[in-house]
Amino acid sequence: MPANTSPIYSIAGRADSVAANNSGLVVGPTANTSLDGTGTLYKAFTAGSNGSYLQKIRFRPVGSPAATVCRVFISSSTSTSATATWLFDEITLPAVTLSQTASTSVFELPLNFALPTSYLLYVTFGTSTGSAGTGYSVVTIAGDY
Repeated sequence: MPANTSPIYSIAGRADSVAANNSGLVVGPTANTSLDGTGTLYKAFTAGSNGSYLQKIRFRPVGSPAATVCRVFISSSTSTSATATWLFDEITLPAVTLSQTASTSVFELPLNFALPTSYLLYVTFGTSTGSAGTGYSVVTIAGDY
C-alpha cells in the first residue's frame, strides 16, 4: 500500500547504479546495436515495492571513453526480451579525454516519470567506448513511494 496517496510523493530518496547492480561494472566496452531490448543490457535501477519516481540518470566518464550513444530501456521482467523491454530514450555521449587538471563533464538524461513496482531500468551503448575499464559510471536518482 502506498505511503502517500493524495497527491503521491516519494517517501524516501534513492540512488542506484549500474555498479551496484553489476559487480562494480564500468559500462561501455561492450557494444549493443539492438534497439528491441535484447543483447547486453545493464541494470541501472529496480522500482521499489510501491513503485518509484525516477528523476534523472547521470553518466560520468571513466578514463577516456570514445563517443557513443546510451540507450535507456524500461522492462517489466528481469529476463530482458523484445516483448517485455522497451526503448525509452537515448543520449549522445561525446568522446572525453581524461584530465588531471580540469574536471570531467557529467551528462544527464532527465527521466521524470513513475516506474511501476518491480519494473527495471536498463542501459546499453551503441558502440564500444574503448578498452576494459573505460566507459561510464551510471547513476539513477529516484525516490521510492
